[in-house]
Amino acid sequence: MKKTTLAALLYTAFSGSAHALIDNSETAFKAALGYTVQIRTAVTTPLEGDSKGTSRGAGFVVDLERGWIMTNAHVVSRSPSRVEVALRNGEYAEAEKIYVDPLLDLAIIRLPQSQRAGVTQASLECRDTPAVGHTVGAFGHPWNFSYTGTRGIISGVTSRTSFELLQTDAPINGGNSGGPLISMETGRVIGINTAQIRGSQNTNFAVSM
Repeated sequence: MKKTTLAALLYTAFSGSAHALIDNSETAFKAALGYTVQIRTAVTTPLEGDSKGTSRGAGFVVDLERGWIMTNAHVVSRSPSRVEVALRNGEYAEAEKIYVDPLLDLAIIRLPQSQRAGVTQASLECRDTPAVGHTVGAFGHPWNFSYTGTRGIISGVTSRTSFELLQTDAPINGGNSGGPLISMETGRVIGINTAQIRGSQNTNFAVSM
């Protein structure tokens, strides 16, 4: 009887440990391929504080029926600009700015109807703020390496800016801006990759969903 009980306890302990080690990052990043896009922005007449030229970033589909893509305001620019969107292995097509909020660094652009075939919609986590230690992945196009995923954890929540940001040690670099920060546990998007402290040891920030 004692041997049976001990065996049951050991089985419970080890099976619990095995469950804790399950890694959903491959599934989460594979899903992100279907809803993450590349964004190219050209500014010819910049407003004060903006720069003339072309920049690149990321975005993700949040409403497939309307063709809405969420990204950062600094990716599409608050100045008059030409914004183009490309899907994975697709050509760039002009997108329409729907909403730009420089304060929260958020923007919504519309994917043309002709570009929506085969696209999926991201699942968003808009209720709960992830705890410190929650495993996350940043997805985007760092340094023009398209559709790249990096992993890390939520390091905290900071209010050092005018609004709260999620802090993460998941690497975020140029080209990641506007892309999804994904929970590796649920596969839901919990934030929008937004900024980094240059020269720091992976101190990066995302706007919380």
